[in-house]
Amino acid sequence: MEKIRILIIEDDSFQAASLQEALEQKGYEVTATASNLKDALGYFYAQKPDIVIIDVYLGNDPDGILFAQRINENPATLKPFVFLTSSVDRETFESARLTNPYSYLIKPFNVLELQFAIELAIERFLEMPGMFSAHQTGTAIMEAFLLIKKKEALTKVLFSSIEYVRVEGKYVFIATHEESFLIEMSLKLLQQKLPEKQFIQVHRSYVVNMNLVKKLHLSDNQIELLSGNRIPMSRRFKEKFMERYSILK
Repeated sequence: MEKIRILIIEDDSFQAASLQEALEQKGYEVTATASNLKDALGYFYAQKPDIVIIDVYLGNDPDGILFAQRINENPATLKPFVFLTSSVDRETFESARLTNPYSYLIKPFNVLELQFAIELAIERFLEMPGMFSAHQTGTAIMEAFLLIKKKEALTKVLFSSIEYVRVEGKYVFIATHEESFLIEMSLKLLQQKLPEKQFIQVHRSYVVNMNLVKKLHLSDNQIELLSGNRIPMSRRFKEKFMERYSILK
């Protein structure tokens, strides 16, 4: 599975190293560590991280707030961000709050607080409060991937890695080459988010990734995927699949 990619903006090298260690311990990938505004903006637009953790003060200047203001200017490239600071004065808090941060961490923090802050930032970014609450699995649908909470970690599942999706009651079973997931979500909702040109429904209970189809077995109405898995195809969806499959071939 792909790892969730996080950019750290922190001018204290010791704090940056500690934060990176804590994030990697939780299974995240740190794309870079920036100590100034120029590098932070450069890394953000070049590497396109999934989340950003921003120290409010870089040196003696609140450049972390300026960074947040800059990335807020373009909603198309905006990502969830978490403010990190040792400053607890009201003025700093009010200035930071004007940028609409998705979460806030006060130094020193522990790994559990860091995990909660990241989950909260994603929930607020997607305007889905409680999505990662303890009593449910929790799944966030991002631009090109899913974020699935499994046990105490968030797993990044690229749409391109999904082989097929199967309905199981009020859940959907998501199969990838490396791992499988059972999430509480309707097939209809998931289909609305998956790329229409890449995924097609072939049965009342199945959706397949057309890019991973190896062969069509007409004699028993089954679709063979590159992994060797076979998926049933019903008459109701066969015509539409055949149109798409012939184009792909």
